[in-house]
Amino acid sequence: MSKYPKPKAPGYVCPRTGRVAVLVGDLAESDLMGDVPAYLFNEADADAGAGRDPWRLIEQVDPRADGERFDVCLANGTFATVGPLMTVFLGAADAARLPAVSAVA
Repeated sequence: MSKYPKPKAPGYVCPRTGRVAVLVGDLAESDLMGDVPAYLFNEADADAGAGRDPWRLIEQVDPRADGERFDVCLANGTFATVGPLMTVFLGAADAARLPAVSAVA
């Protein structure tokens, strides 16, 4: 799996899809994980063009034992280990249901 570049800032809204960036840890700690579609954005694929879909469907986010990293398990059977400041994307209505997001709004 390719390396993911710098994450988008929490609260960033993708202009094409309307999906909202949330911290991976906030999603992992919420009751939403597994109940709503979540996506990892691969900026390298977005920049490459040629019809490559930059969105990767997430099946599960698991915190590592050290509490500082997360394993993001993707629907295609691969995974990425990311830090706590990594963002993943949810639909706007689902993102608003996260306590961390709704406290800011």
